[in-house]
Amino acid sequence: MNRYEQQFQELSADLASKSKRGLPMIFTGVIFWLAAGLAGFLDHEITVWVYLYGIGVIFPLGLFIAKLMKLDMLAKDNPLATLAGVVGGMQILFAPVILLVLFQAPDWIPFTVGVLTGAHFLPFAVIYKSKAYLFQSAATAAGAALTGFLAHDSTFLITPFTLMAVYIVTCLWLVQESK
Repeated sequence: MNRYEQQFQELSADLASKSKRGLPMIFTGVIFWLAAGLAGFLDHEITVWVYLYGIGVIFPLGLFIAKLMKLDMLAKDNPLATLAGVVGGMQILFAPVILLVLFQAPDWIPFTVGVLTGAHFLPFAVIYKSKAYLFQSAATAAGAALTGFLAHDSTFLITPFTLMAVYIVTCLWLVQESK
């Protein structure tokens, strides 16, 4: 192992320790998908707005949960934390896609949010050296795609509860990886 690989390993381990591998954000995702699932019982014209506003609450709520858990999600002394922040923040660039779907094909919001969210988790598998994030990324995208295509008429109920289950498994796996 060369010195750069060793340095990366040390920074990754430090960030994983300080943030419990981003566990508060995944836990916040559980809350988001639960809220989206419960909103699925409402008129879908209301539900899509729960998705839109819910997405905006995830980051601040995740930071609040991290603070309650006494974790340092920002880890300003670790350059990998900056990378993790950029990877997490890249979701704001998905806003035009979400807005397009919201106004043109709102019944595809659960599918779209699920697939885009799943894709954004993939780099965390490398940042945290985590198989849980590899699972999270693939299972979220696949779960959203399968429920979106195979159960489209019930997607506002089935997709969020399916993805909530994926997030719960990921939370448990991250706790195990953090030991």
